[in-house]
Amino acid sequence: MVSTRLRWKRFFATTAPGELGVYTYRAHWLAMIGLGVFGVTHLIEVLPIFAQQQSALHGWYTLFLAALAVLTGLTLYYGLRHSVRPWVFLAYTAVVAASILALPLAWRGGCLPQNPWISGFIILAVGAAAVLWSPRVAVLYMLMIEVAYGVVSSQLISVGPGAESWVAAGMSRAVFSLMLVMILTAGKRGAQRMDLDYAEALSETLAMRRSRSETEDQERIDRLIHDNVMAALLDASRSRGVLPRRTRQLAARALDVLAEESSRSTGAHTVMVHELMDELMDALAPWRARVRFTNLRAPMRPVGEPRVFVPAYVAHGLTQAVTEAVANSARHSGSDTTTVSMEGEICEPTPINPEGFYLRFTISDTGRGFHYHDVPNHRLGVRVSIMENLDSIGGHVELDTAQGRGTRVTLIWPKDARA
Repeated sequence: MVSTRLRWKRFFATTAPGELGVYTYRAHWLAMIGLGVFGVTHLIEVLPIFAQQQSALHGWYTLFLAALAVLTGLTLYYGLRHSVRPWVFLAYTAVVAASILALPLAWRGGCLPQNPWISGFIILAVGAAAVLWSPRVAVLYMLMIEVAYGVVSSQLISVGPGAESWVAAGMSRAVFSLMLVMILTAGKRGAQRMDLDYAEALSETLAMRRSRSETEDQERIDRLIHDNVMAALLDASRSRGVLPRRTRQLAARALDVLAEESSRSTGAHTVMVHELMDELMDALAPWRARVRFTNLRAPMRPVGEPRVFVPAYVAHGLTQAVTEAVANSARHSGSDTTTVSMEGEICEPTPINPEGFYLRFTISDTGRGFHYHDVPNHRLGVRVSIMENLDSIGGHVELDTAQGRGTRVTLIWPKDARA
């Protein structure tokens, strides 16, 4: 399922990168690039101040500057690679807070010529908190850090008379921090609205595809009914006396088609798992030269018990998702082969599947791989034909891929099965 908004919970609850929407994910790595560039420029500005204050601070305090330099580099590195890593921002906020609290312990007792070099990193830490958490948490973090820094700089260490007042410096940092929080929050909310619009477009696309599929099924049923009824009437018109066996058979077949259509309309139509496998093999016929089947094992029940069935709409959705995954592998992976496996096992009955079994399809290749959040918006195969499709029938998709190490798509139905 494509997430349409960040699941911001109260205060210190973060969201995994995989749960972010397409535009929200992009907004995150753009924020990482921006904070990374800001951090690099601030490090260059801080180095002369750091050199002046070396004699007044213990040597171990340098570790904080080294840690901030590493985190700044990682922020820029991951941002340029379009990879969202929330732990970097979490570590950044923690290191800045720890460096301020450790400042009295690092002070040797001399007089610092100007305010400690760590003060400028407060703005960066507040920006990281705004990206990582909610704006309220970012403001709360800023207030706590500024109060702690004000107590340390005014009561516990000595600063030269030429240094800027900690009140004026704190007010200036607060203004810049609040502006940064407002900009980042506006960007996040704008990205969330775009994700909502995008998800609605995906849903409409999926609905159109389903409508087209239902129309094709209806046309097929109409043709069957028409052919059988017309054949029965034609046969009856050519016969005299009691209706012959062929007429009765054709009429019975037409009634069976009508009964099947009625079953489909009520959602009660089912197919055996073996029929699902046959349907899948037919759907994959265009890629027969590249597909390698490693395991096609249906769920087994003891002899004498009924065979397992799946709803027809589930079988159709699974077939469509597997076919789309193979088609994507053929078009984009650069690999010559695609491996497909199907497994089925008995499990405890679930609300989605009271019959008590689950199915797992795995489609994999050793091609070039890709990054899901970098897929262009006009390519709807993964998001609509696979992820949205599986979610609509009660299934779940696991996507394991990266640049240069292939792709593995795992389709599981039902999603509430306990294997």
